[in-house]
Amino acid sequence: MKWNWGTKLVLAMASFMAMIIIFVVLMMREDIHLVEKSYYPKGLTFQEMIDKKGRGAAFDDSIGVAVNSNLIVLSFPATIDPAGVSGTLHVYNRMKETGDRIFDLKADEDGEFVFPVDGLDGRYILKIDWKYGDKTYYNEKKVTISP
Repeated sequence: MKWNWGTKLVLAMASFMAMIIIFVVLMMREDIHLVEKSYYPKGLTFQEMIDKKGRGAAFDDSIGVAVNSNLIVLSFPATIDPAGVSGTLHVYNRMKETGDRIFDLKADEDGEFVFPVDGLDGRYILKIDWKYGDKTYYNEKKVTISP
């Protein structure tokens, strides 16, 4: 059977439309979750966060993180009095919001900060937003938690 140019054009257009429809159906089935509910308030305080990160960069190597079986242990350098440190620790999971935990920084009698991580498994980012004296700092540490 011999096809003329009109038949070939109609078949090409039909196959292209079928391909577009298939891609749309596949995209509609994709489950996409945003990590943050609203980005606008975070954008307003972005310069403040940049300043905190700049001050916290001096402590990046001296803040220790140890992950034991069910605990995360943070230790600050010896030059910092743990009783004067306040702030929050955000155990952040990039993949799903339900894996996040937020803790207040409170030192124990040994000067360490201990946090339970029961039920967590995988790779996390520890977002340490802390204050010492009248200055605020921000550090991030990557950890892998396994049960």
